[in-house]
Amino acid sequence: MAARSAMGFAAGALRQTATQLRAAPTMVPGGIARQTRSMGGGGPGVTHEGLTLHEPGMFHKGWAYGLGGLTWFWIFYRFYKDGDTLIYGHAPHFEHDDDDHH
Repeated sequence: MAARSAMGFAAGALRQTATQLRAAPTMVPGGIARQTRSMGGGGPGVTHEGLTLHEPGMFHKGWAYGLGGLTWFWIFYRFYKDGDTLIYGHAPHFEHDDDDHH
């Protein structure tokens, strides 16, 4: 019985290794892994009514977070510098005398 379970374990390990090797990037001469790509991102994507939407790659996600953070930094910085103008308007508007000499 122990031999049969060991054989089952070995067969399962072989199947798992074969599956991982099939999913691994292909090797080109020289030992460098060649990356396979899908059109527009990594992975097969999701299809809705004939339109396939792919997941963005890590590069694009990183750029999106970086540029989004830069945008919010710019908005808060401009509010810090020009917040009074944004809330109260331009200064000449408040410098009129209110004595009604028209």
